[in-house]
Parts: sequence; C-alpha cells; structure tokens
Amino acid sequence: MTEHQPKVPFELFLIGDTGDISLARPDPVLQTLCSHFDTDQPSGVIFLGDNIYPRGMPPISNILRKNAERTLNQHYEILKNYNGKLIFIAGNHDWNKGRKDGYDYIIRQEQYMRQLFGDREVFLPANGCPGPVEINLNEHLTIVAIDTQWWLQTGLRPIGKQYGCGVSTEEEFFEKLVEILDRNKGKHLLVAGHHPVYSYAIHGGKFKLKHHIFPLTLYDEDAWIPLPGIGSLLPLYRKFLGAREDIAHPRYRRLRKKLKEILAEYPGLIYAAGHEHNLQYISKQNNHFIVSGSGSKVKYVVQDGKHLRYGIKAKGFFKLRFEADGCVYLSAWVIDTTRKLPKGKLVYEEQII
Repeated sequence: MTEHQPKVPFELFLIGDTGDISLARPDPVLQTLCSHFDTDQPSGVIFLGDNIYPRGMPPISNILRKNAERTLNQHYEILKNYNGKLIFIAGNHDWNKGRKDGYDYIIRQEQYMRQLFGDREVFLPANGCPGPVEINLNEHLTIVAIDTQWWLQTGLRPIGKQYGCGVSTEEEFFEKLVEILDRNKGKHLLVAGHHPVYSYAIHGGKFKLKHHIFPLTLYDEDAWIPLPGIGSLLPLYRKFLGAREDIAHPRYRRLRKKLKEILAEYPGLIYAAGHEHNLQYISKQNNHFIVSGSGSKVKYVVQDGKHLRYGIKAKGFFKLRFEADGCVYLSAWVIDTTRKLPKGKLVYEEQII
C-alpha cells in the first residue's frame, strides 16, 4: 500500500449471473443489494457477466428480445439513482452462449445499455474487445476489467484498432495486463472477468454422486432420470475434457494458465468472477479468488476444497470493504427469504488483507 492511506473506506459489491432475475415483481437479490447502498459511503458495483439469460440480446425480431430488454430495464430501474461506480462485464450467455454470431449479441447489449445509462460508460470492455481496461476507482484501488469469453468464443472475436480495441494480438493483451498491474503495484488490485481461475463447483470439474446417477440434473435440477453407469460419462467428460465453458476445455486452460502465471506475481491481488451459480472464496498463492455468480440462479459447490475458504449455494453476493488503514474485509450476503432482513443475511466475513 502507498504511504498516504484513504481517509474513508470504500465498498465494492461483486455480483454475477443476474440475467434470470424476476421480471414479474421486484427482484429479491437486486433489492438486497440496493439496501446496502449509502449515499455517504463511497462504493462501486461490478456485475460479473451473464447479464441476460438465456442467450444475451437477440435481434428485435427474435422471440427472446422482449424479455432481454425487460431484464436490462430491471437492472436500470434499481440502479438509476445509484451514484457509485457501476461496471457490467460480459459472460458466455451474453455472447449468445459462444455461438458464431455472439459478437452481434454483445454489441446489441452494449448499445441498449448505452440507451439506458446515457453517458455512463458501464459496459466494459467496450466493442466486444478482450480488454484489459484500467479503472482507477481512487488513488488506492484499481480494477482491471477483462472479457474472458472473448478467449473461448467461436466466430468473430474483435481485436485491433479497426474494432476500437486497445490491443492487436493475444500476446499484447497479456503484455498490457502486466503493464497495468505494474503501474498500480502500490495499490489494491482487482481483476474482474466472468470465468473463474479456480472453482470448487461444476465448471471446475467438481461433481456429486447424484450427477453420475442422474446426469441430466447438471442442466435441469428436476431431471431425475436415472442413468447409472453410462451417466458417469457426462461428469467425467466435463471434468477431464470440458465443454467450452469448463475449466478443463483446452481454450479455457490456456487462458487460465497464463492468468495464474501473471497474477501470482502480485501478492494480495484479488480476482473476481461469476459463471458458477454459487458463492466461493478461494485463497491460493497469496492471491484471493472470489466467485460470485448466484445473482439469479444457484447450483451446488463442494464444502471441503483444499484452498476453499468458504462456499455456499444461495442467492446473494460478496462485498469487499477497503478500510482507511489499508485492511480489506470480505463478506458474503444472501437473501433473507422471510424478508425481515432487508440487507440479507451475513453468512461469512473475514479480513483477507
């Protein structure tokens, strides 16, 4: 940390995968999030991707378009009076689940969010570019936004000046990431991307016995169709070969390997992701890995991972509090189904720095 500490604390909320929020009534997760906002408290919110389910922002003629617009409208309504820093990054669903026309979907989402939020540049990185984008929240905290889906995407992946991107090659992306991190070495650093570097849930190859016997429950919680024996093929495939959205997939592995190498050079760095529909805090090699992807869906997370400090299957979000003395506290908040606690339930808190 620098010699001159901030005079007031700063709070940063991390919430992901909010693309399936309630459209018929006020959404309980977003309401819980907003109850934490205080006009006297400097803060920021990062939405960690998958802002629209099931397939991002389709063309106007598509049957899913109206619901996609309503989803973003709901986000806007609850955030329009929020004066803190607001960042949305893209996830695989925003890129039309990795299909070849995903670039068109991401550009439509960005344009629609620009209509909603006006001059506030909230969708980063812009133009479907991979990033990295440097966001200096204050003299003691820098966020770096990256689009991890860009690395896994099929079809057009924009890069270079002709698309308005700040880098022209994949290698230049990593060089610029290192350059940003080096420039801000004396500060708190947080890199935000949709895909986790580590995970103790399904995308990380962690499965329960039920997934081997009832493998279709991986995709639908109610699909209790027993397929003993042959049913193990799907979890094993996801664990060792990987669908494109899994850590085991070759493209994902390549990105992850490089990120691990770079992040390890910056002790105390925080990496925040969504993607998994749960809350996880993982501490490894002097870095802090936060998975906050239960903004509208939940799926299981194991409870006994070697580097897993905390994991829960519940709708909610993480909050980072950067104190005036340089300490950083991480807390996990889940919705209170009784509605007696507007701020939700505090289920975990720890000083991480």
